[in-house]
Amino acid sequence: MNRFRSYRYSPKSPYLKIGIALIAILILINVALLYLFIKERNHNKNLRNTISETSKDFNHIHESLKQKDYQKAFRYLTEARKQVATILPPTPETPEKASTKVEATSTPPTSVKAPPPPLQAVASLPSPALEAPQPLVFADAREYLLVCEKDTKILYIFRFSDGKFSVVKQYPCIIGANNHDKRRDGDFATPEGVYFFLRFASGKTLPEIYGYGAYVLNYPNFLDHKEGKKGGGIWIHGHSAGKKIGTDIPDTKGCIAVSNDALKEMSGFLKPNGTPIAIVNKLQFTKQENQAAVSKDLRSFLDAWRQGWESINTKKFMSFYAPEFINSEGMGYQAFKQQKEKVNKGKKFIRVKTENIAILIPQEYGGKIAIVRFLQRYNSNNFKSDSKKIFYLKKGQTGWQIIGESSY
Repeated sequence: MNRFRSYRYSPKSPYLKIGIALIAILILINVALLYLFIKERNHNKNLRNTISETSKDFNHIHESLKQKDYQKAFRYLTEARKQVATILPPTPETPEKASTKVEATSTPPTSVKAPPPPLQAVASLPSPALEAPQPLVFADAREYLLVCEKDTKILYIFRFSDGKFSVVKQYPCIIGANNHDKRRDGDFATPEGVYFFLRFASGKTLPEIYGYGAYVLNYPNFLDHKEGKKGGGIWIHGHSAGKKIGTDIPDTKGCIAVSNDALKEMSGFLKPNGTPIAIVNKLQFTKQENQAAVSKDLRSFLDAWRQGWESINTKKFMSFYAPEFINSEGMGYQAFKQQKEKVNKGKKFIRVKTENIAILIPQEYGGKIAIVRFLQRYNSNNFKSDSKKIFYLKKGQTGWQIIGESSY
């Protein structure tokens, strides 16, 4: 019997340990394969459900187009895109567009008493520390500016104070049924860019569907015209009495709509003329020090432009304008230059002041385009005027230059 003892496995035998390890590995592999099988089966089930829902949306689109109900067709098209997006891998963001998005919160807006005091900043916005909303660069002290984020359907109210922007209100909103940037009349899309209020139209003067009233925006602006975008009549408005946005009214033909109560509250502290709004798909952020540097650069440019005009030196003055410049009257660079040369011959002095300055950077141009709103007070030996102006600037190798202007 002793000669067989060497072939017996003891608890300390290395072969026993190896065998146990192999069995454990095989068990883990089988568990992993079972997990992957179940996961794949569930994925395939979800995939089938997604394809089924998307097919239904396409059928709805087909029926809507047959009935010429284009708004409903765009609504179902948006839903179909969302369904497809759930089964596609996410598109990696480029460094220029990578950002932290403002997420929707359920914090209800606080009331504003009449006369409205300065609104207090809400603490629910999860913005990154020491970062600023990218489109908003500078404004008058305690001025209110708006950002509409189409992705979350939230309208944010920011306030500029002590050199930074703080969100003070947020309202649920609805936008155009077609969730793309506006390109033409009747495409049911809400435009993306920087715009300004032109006036407020009371609901008493409008059809019942606009509710409390409407803020009229300056769409299409200079940049929109330059890119060949068409259409018009983009407003921020209320809705029919007795209905709710998002449920009874799921979307608009391209406008931004909020509740009548929200619009009434907004009218207590927003200026009906000149208030800026940035309409974005997703709100991006940038470092506050970067935003402060851009603000200083652009304000210095505007001051140098003012001094160049006061110098009555046409060549110096025109150096602030790009060759492709077009003014609010459709006058190009050369015609504008000739006009200034002619006018300057009769000037003994020129004094220009700029007030009520607001600076915004449209997200879609990668920081190469800036929009400056200001009140211009002009005085010379033979003429005096006040003008509300909007400059559109482009940054090139030599710095900023004015490519267009308009009024508000």
